[in-house]
Amino acid sequence: MTRNIISAALIAAAAFAAAPSFAAGEADYNAQFPAAVSQRSRAEVTAEANKAARDAAVSVDAKSRVLPEVKSALTRTEVRQAAVTANRAGQLHTGELSF
Repeated sequence: MTRNIISAALIAAAAFAAAPSFAAGEADYNAQFPAAVSQRSRAEVTAEANKAARDAAVSVDAKSRVLPEVKSALTRTEVRQAAVTANRAGQLHTGELSF
């Protein structure tokens, strides 16, 4: 019983001893990492991003997870008509147990 009280008291004392170092800013973990230095200005990066968004000519490289846009052979109305036909024929699955 006394071991539990002593260990609880030691843990509490350690917590109280560590608390002021965090409050005073002595435990500054950000000082461990160097600041990032950019070669370009913020305006240059913003202009490049806006140009890429406008042109939509960002090429997709082999390492990217972004897939290129897929061109469909069907129009939007043809796809909708096929969906209506499949729904009327009962070919569309609904509910949790349909799969």
